Amino acid sequence: MEPAYDLMARLLTEHFGIPEEEITPDATFEQLEVDSLARVELITMIEDRLHVALPEEHGDATVGEAAAYLDRLVADRADREPAAPTGDQPVAMAGPAR
Repeated sequence: MEPAYDLMARLLTEHFGIPEEEITPDATFEQLEVDSLARVELITMIEDRLHVALPEEHGDATVGEAAAYLDRLVADRADREPAAPTGDQPVAMAGPAR
């Protein structure tokens, strides 16, 4: 999975036209001139890609802080999800009802 910082930087560049060189871990969304509507769009795109729910109250965060928060959310979600079957586990099959 793409690290949150790389995902955010890519989305900010591709969808909002912000030059890559302006996107740094210390840059705030305000400094990048990402307004509230664009923040909502960005949050929606991130939620869709990472399958997490984000609060909208992190508007004054830096890109680096937001990325670290996202990485923690994704890691926490992964810790709570059951492991996917490996294929080595027995499969129980029900027979016809009698």
